[in-house]
Amino acid sequence: MPELGRTCVRDPGSVLPAGFWAAVTVWVEKPQVVNKRLCGSCVEHNWDQAAVHTLLPGLSCPGGDEEVLAHIRGYQESDVIVRTVIPKANPHYGCTEPRREIIIRDVSSNVVTFVPLEGGSGGHFQVKENNIYQIRLSAVVDDEWSLSLHTVYAESWESDGVIYPKISWMTNELLSRLAKWSTEDKKSDFKSTLSLIAVDKYSKLYQSLKEKYKDMVKVWPEVTDPEKFVYEDVAIATYLLVLWEEERSQKQLEEKQSFVDLGCGNGLLVHILSNEGHPGRGIDVRRRRIWDMYGSRTILEESAITPSDNSLFPHTDWIIGNHSDELTPWLPVIAARSSYSCRFFVLPCCFFSFFGKFNRKSSKKTQYREYLDFVLEVGDRCGFLVEEDCLRIPSTKRGSPAVTLQKRRPRPMPGGLGISPVMLVTPLLVIQPRGHVTMTRVASMVM
Repeated sequence: MPELGRTCVRDPGSVLPAGFWAAVTVWVEKPQVVNKRLCGSCVEHNWDQAAVHTLLPGLSCPGGDEEVLAHIRGYQESDVIVRTVIPKANPHYGCTEPRREIIIRDVSSNVVTFVPLEGGSGGHFQVKENNIYQIRLSAVVDDEWSLSLHTVYAESWESDGVIYPKISWMTNELLSRLAKWSTEDKKSDFKSTLSLIAVDKYSKLYQSLKEKYKDMVKVWPEVTDPEKFVYEDVAIATYLLVLWEEERSQKQLEEKQSFVDLGCGNGLLVHILSNEGHPGRGIDVRRRRIWDMYGSRTILEESAITPSDNSLFPHTDWIIGNHSDELTPWLPVIAARSSYSCRFFVLPCCFFSFFGKFNRKSSKKTQYREYLDFVLEVGDRCGFLVEEDCLRIPSTKRGSPAVTLQKRRPRPMPGGLGISPVMLVTPLLVIQPRGHVTMTRVASMVM
């Protein structure tokens, strides 16, 4: 197999070859961090083994490297991964349809082979032979290693500029990034982006909504940056719409979920969700000029939210806190006290506890990670099973992804007691006059 490029790697920390496979995992599961024209990938756990048996053992590439072909034909099932690569749904890209790849890992030889597939007649797949490529890790001397890129047919490589970049990009960008990752001993405090929803649905819907609401940038009357706020809210709305669609499918619901956005600010998120058919409203302590532009379908209220019995929403499916500041830790409490089925979505920004500014307790975590853990604990004590995800939006803290916490389903109750989750949570978080919270074991407020 012709070698197209090579880069040297120094390993003073002796993390290779394990670091190589960690880097390969990033390229397999999160290709978008290198190739910005991709939305992501989906590793298939229930792939069709019979189809792989049909494709690989009989693979023939006239004029190709027989040693490599023998390696492919002699694969072991435990070494095979099937993934779907998902490009961004950008009309300017030549390729916007997802493509499948068979990935063969030879751990003993430190070689990974990517076998791209293309659709055939009758729903069958065939190997795209010209674009088979291989990445190899080789020991040189002492702590020196090398990463190399190989293909079966270098001169016949078919680049679409999206899923299959040019060979020059593969050798210059991909190899250098893999080399860097291979010797890094760094773990993220956060989950992968969009881990709770279908990435392909998100990509298509985001592009559609971005096109639909792009004119908001031209008429933005606020002093804030229009591009940042418009596209940020488009991304958050896209995430919620996909999440809610999957929830309706799982629960076999017909009606679209209702919502209340507490601390809605400019109200654009409320406007988008309402326009897309979800009944809801936004509440903020201060009216914005842009509110007058939305029309009667977008319901926005100028009012202060004081956590109390007067700030509950018993007929609402989801309570949203998008950069809700002081209200952030209250969102799980309000959702739990509103109704048994009410869920919450909160995107933290500034760090507040129930009593004021959030005070850190651990220097081993980042401030953002510690605050997320605090909100997670509040949600847990309020009887929720909380799930965490990362959004792809411009609002980040020191390069960290924006993170969403959401209540997806009530925690199962002890068998046969018939007690609601609110009755279990009120002994822990009791709302008293003037919005104060007392941590107590006395169940003085049950619903």
